[in-house]
Amino acid sequence: MPTYEEFRSRIAALKRPETSNEREVSWVTDAKVIGLSRTHEDRLELFLVGSALWPTTSLVNAALVHGPWWRQGSAEPAFEANRLLLPAAGHFDEIAAFLCTELLMNGADSDLGTAFKKTEPIIRLVIGRLWLSDGALLGLAGELLLIDALCQRADDVAQVVEAWDGWRQSLRDFTWGTTGVEVKTTSGSTSTHQVQGTHQVELYSEEAGSWQESGLILVSIGLKAVTPHANSFTVPMLVDRIVGRLYDASRDDVAEVFLARVREYGTESGFGYDHRTMSHDVSFARSFETNFVRAYDMTDENISVLRRADVTPHQHVNASSLTYSIDLPVRVSGDLNPVLGISQTATAILGTAPRV
Repeated sequence: MPTYEEFRSRIAALKRPETSNEREVSWVTDAKVIGLSRTHEDRLELFLVGSALWPTTSLVNAALVHGPWWRQGSAEPAFEANRLLLPAAGHFDEIAAFLCTELLMNGADSDLGTAFKKTEPIIRLVIGRLWLSDGALLGLAGELLLIDALCQRADDVAQVVEAWDGWRQSLRDFTWGTTGVEVKTTSGSTSTHQVQGTHQVELYSEEAGSWQESGLILVSIGLKAVTPHANSFTVPMLVDRIVGRLYDASRDDVAEVFLARVREYGTESGFGYDHRTMSHDVSFARSFETNFVRAYDMTDENISVLRRADVTPHQHVNASSLTYSIDLPVRVSGDLNPVLGISQTATAILGTAPRV
């Protein structure tokens, strides 16, 4: 049986195909039960050949897709397999090597079903952490994209950066004057997002406090992982742009604070990006292009989502503990809601109220 180190070498040698229609599978043993491939987007695919496997955990079940898979376009016949697509997070080569080693040690070549059952707890553990990191990277990319757009149009770039609260546990991702801004980023094709608490979709009002929100904008951003091209961007690229604008404005002090906040983003889920030491790390070289940007005015009565008033009649339910998904339409109120495009969104936010 190949060793972990041998798997590491094999995986490192896997070549990224020229187009998304190609796939070259490397079989880990002559039995051809476990296969490895690298996608056009430089993500690793782990194939478990045979009939559909039935995971016992929802996380692994959602990650595993069974069906026919093609190699090298249509040049070779399809094979039936369960595919596990590893997220574009750090250490994915090591994770793939580790999973291959565990599956083979549990007898995958002779009894894949039993080997999978024995290995599933480990699969759940490692991909759970990786997907948290993958989601954090996507979220950071979306928030930085908006910061960059705001900095291009604001009179004071330091005020924009200082308005960013997404790096910590806070009420809003941004606060501009009395307008709150929530940023939700997805790799999907629709404005479908998970909401943690009704406060993310309604105005904040604290009767005992001296500050109240007058507006709430939910910015829905769709990003797609792509091969690098002229209009694509990476997280390090966006950080460089924002820091460069702060330096140009002689706000080196705010640049230092901004880099520290970026470093803290997502640390609760095991994700952390230190721009000074990780800007050339392959883990953060993932290129994105913008699929869509929609800025929703959440005070619009035509937006029908679950809010605190819908929950409070149920006295035994803690409204702040609710987690649910929203699916916002492309059009809510004619051409006014949502605002479309990253430039128009930035202009709309900056025009809501003066920064206080």
